[in-house]
Amino acid sequence: MSEPIRVLVTGAAGQIAYSLLLSITKGDVFGKDQPIILLLLDITPMLPVLEGVVMELQDCALPLLRDIVATSKEEVAFKDLDVAILVGSMPRKEGMERKDLLKANVAIFKSQGAALDKYAKKTVKVLVVGNPANTNCLIAAKSAPSIPKENFSCLTRLDHNRARSQVAIRCGVPATQVKNVIIWGNHSSTQYPDVHHCKVNMSGSELACFDAVKDDAWLKGDFIATVQQRGAAVIKARKLSSAMSAAKAICDHMRDIWFGTPEGEFTSLGIYSTGNSYAVPEDLIYSFPVQIKDKTWKIVEGLPINDFSRSKMDATAAELMEERDTAVAFLGTHSLSERVAHKGMAQFQEMMRQQLESSMDTELEKLVDTVSGTDRDVCKKDFKGFKNLFHRFLQVKGPSVEWIKIKRPPEDSIQPYDKIAARGLPDSVADSLNKLVVVKLNGGLGTSMGCKGPKSLISVRNENTFLDLTVQQIEHLNKTYNTDVPLVLMNSFNTDEDTTKILQKYTHHRVKIHTFNQSRYPRMHKESLLPVAANLSMTGQNADGWYPPGHGDIYASFYNSGLLDQLIAQGKEYIFVSNIDNLGATVDLHILHHLVSQPNGKGCEFVMEVTDKTRADVKGGTLIQYEGKLRLLEIAQVPKAHVDEFKSVSKFKIFNTNNLWISLPAIKRLQEQNAMDMEIIVNPKTLDGGLNVIQLETAVGAAIKCFDNALGINVPRSRFLPVKTTSDLLLVMSNLYSLEAGCLTMSPKREFPTTPHVKLGSSFTKVQEYLTRFESIPDMLELDHLTVSGDVTFGKNVSLKGTVIIIANHGDRIDIPAGSMLENKIVSGNLRILDH
Repeated sequence: MSEPIRVLVTGAAGQIAYSLLLSITKGDVFGKDQPIILLLLDITPMLPVLEGVVMELQDCALPLLRDIVATSKEEVAFKDLDVAILVGSMPRKEGMERKDLLKANVAIFKSQGAALDKYAKKTVKVLVVGNPANTNCLIAAKSAPSIPKENFSCLTRLDHNRARSQVAIRCGVPATQVKNVIIWGNHSSTQYPDVHHCKVNMSGSELACFDAVKDDAWLKGDFIATVQQRGAAVIKARKLSSAMSAAKAICDHMRDIWFGTPEGEFTSLGIYSTGNSYAVPEDLIYSFPVQIKDKTWKIVEGLPINDFSRSKMDATAAELMEERDTAVAFLGTHSLSERVAHKGMAQFQEMMRQQLESSMDTELEKLVDTVSGTDRDVCKKDFKGFKNLFHRFLQVKGPSVEWIKIKRPPEDSIQPYDKIAARGLPDSVADSLNKLVVVKLNGGLGTSMGCKGPKSLISVRNENTFLDLTVQQIEHLNKTYNTDVPLVLMNSFNTDEDTTKILQKYTHHRVKIHTFNQSRYPRMHKESLLPVAANLSMTGQNADGWYPPGHGDIYASFYNSGLLDQLIAQGKEYIFVSNIDNLGATVDLHILHHLVSQPNGKGCEFVMEVTDKTRADVKGGTLIQYEGKLRLLEIAQVPKAHVDEFKSVSKFKIFNTNNLWISLPAIKRLQEQNAMDMEIIVNPKTLDGGLNVIQLETAVGAAIKCFDNALGINVPRSRFLPVKTTSDLLLVMSNLYSLEAGCLTMSPKREFPTTPHVKLGSSFTKVQEYLTRFESIPDMLELDHLTVSGDVTFGKNVSLKGTVIIIANHGDRIDIPAGSMLENKIVSGNLRILDH
């Protein structure tokens, strides 16, 4: 194979690039034996999205792809380039004057041209796609004086392909039978699609286009208008600009540059006009008919030009001269040149951020206008929080942590639970409990376990749901100590209605239950970063336009609901927050006492329960010391080169259980000071219809650095008992645990305090199917490891010990008979009840 070539694509997180990159990397452009090193450049806020693109390219297992570099830095992206495909540019915003668009793009392409001049090979082939493509290309070429101008071209192949297609459809032939159309001039609505030299192969005979179509009026009227306005028509139909067809045109353009045009055929390229024979003004990037050989283009000479064509060619040239003069005037402005020279990509990023923020504000206002009354007020509050999050997302300038600054937490910042418990409890536990509120995160659905509605309503033990067990725990505390500990549920728009209905069953329980809703934020198109939803309704396709923004939203939503102030007025001082599906997250009186008995002025405002990490927890967030503060480090923040180090059980020994104890007055203070700073989690998703979106989220534990005297407490593993899958459900339903007053306690008959490792296969994923496969839950007191795969069922009173692996091959079935005892066994193949 050849040596790898270095290919740059800018705007690499956008929709055109998403359609383009696979073709480049699988050899459709530069050849099936040409290895590629891919450079991907985009603005900093799009790097998390770009990371997803990198993952997909890696997952394609492409034999030609030698390396991928995703960056927001020009000095990295433009280094030693063989090919530069400049897709990214400042898009034209509604109401923006063309001169403002030109001014913005002058800065971008001046910067990128200078980067090409400084870092790229002098033989680099540069294709400008970002609009206004012709003038952007001219500015880039002028800004790279050491690179021949013949190496620069802009994309008019998309218009060329559109023209061929229109003629082919009209003649009823494949587009391959149409050749030598020409796009003259600007990639804009003044371009001139010329078919006076076009040939159409019909039934083996090559005809002039006018003879084949037999409709001169159409060719001189609607045909030209259709090609000129095709981009706008696509946007009107798709609500997004051309991506698939643009990517195909880029591939066609670069493949012809690389391998040449077929004998007797020519194509259309936007190229430097100096020295042409068609009376096109000098010093423009203008689209001509060209033939290409040995990576060098040559204008097709001697084509006769009639008066009709001449007028069209002159009109588009006039537009290009005006664009050029405006752009060069901006380029020549000393202050602008100085700013561009010094700021480069940073200026581009700042302009893009401003435009994105302005566009988002406009779209959110449109959404607010679709409702009225109290819904409008709630919506405005939600959108205020979202706009703040979006602003911070756009301001991100790099990684949220620098690995070199990470330090181990000081010894006294993570206390062992035994030390906390050794203090004992006061005579009046009730005084502490009356300062407490229990908050459960109740925004999730049970869809991952095949259930409809809130996950909290799934039955987990003795027909008790997660919510039942929570109410029983708090009621037991209130009855035992004659206290008034309330329960607060943070619902989402997905769970609020069903939860509210079910709460009626607890009317006579000794627990006051309050609810408030998480915010409702708009999902964004991955490419445009604008909302997917057209209005605020939750029906039809619009329902996919919204999401609850992670449990970090608890602070703002709790405050906005008015419930925070209400509880403080009642004398409440702390909340205990946990996921409702963590059955180990019960109120711990020792931790509560430690909080409420702190010396005045040095009170601990935030406690995070952590526990020892096992190999099953390597991706869990951990506590670090960073810039003098205790801080939560999540795997999403870790640079690639350090992921294995982060997963190390020896270096990062603990992980966050998401059981948190937080001061209510501190939450109020930080909210009112707008000082709640949590790292943004960028979560890319693909909706059922195939639309790629992103949602911005935060994690509740990430706020630890904002609170005074924050503390970690290393608690027993028993306080972390989440039920995320039916494998977890099997554990909590088994005789490993006993149930009393809503609390699960490990059986004293279990010799080891750790739980067995259970992995049930896909046949057990849904709760209903899982339940049909167990006549009764097996005895698991002496089990260390269980793996089950395929069509397997268990009879009554089965006992499992040691390591048990049961694998039914595809098409086979294994029935474990009633009363069986499996100890350190591997069972595979086909075993039916009737065979025993």
